[in-house]
Amino acid sequence: MITQETLEGYYVTIGRLKQKYLSEKFEQDLPTFTSHAEAADWFRSLFADSFVFVEQTDAAGTGVYYLYDIIHDKTLWEARQKSLSEKGTASGLGMLLCTQRVDIYEDGSVQLAF
Repeated sequence: MITQETLEGYYVTIGRLKQKYLSEKFEQDLPTFTSHAEAADWFRSLFADSFVFVEQTDAAGTGVYYLYDIIHDKTLWEARQKSLSEKGTASGLGMLLCTQRVDIYEDGSVQLAF
């Protein structure tokens, strides 16, 4: 079961900077959710302000789904956001892996980027 106490065990390190990223085991061990709201609330309770809404999008004619990011490296994320705001682009070592995308569907199903 995923809790604050067990969360650290779900991380792996990836990339040249050896950044923390949630493993596929994390996705496998997620509870079963019955709605988007239930899943989003669960993630917010685990990650607090490191779980941020990105956008809502169409799911190939079958409704909508919601994109969120889990911020793994706040310093890099803030630098990326500043660069995006000022220059319209963001590039630099570690910027891509400072967050991990989470897609949540209306039915509560969840898919993480790996």
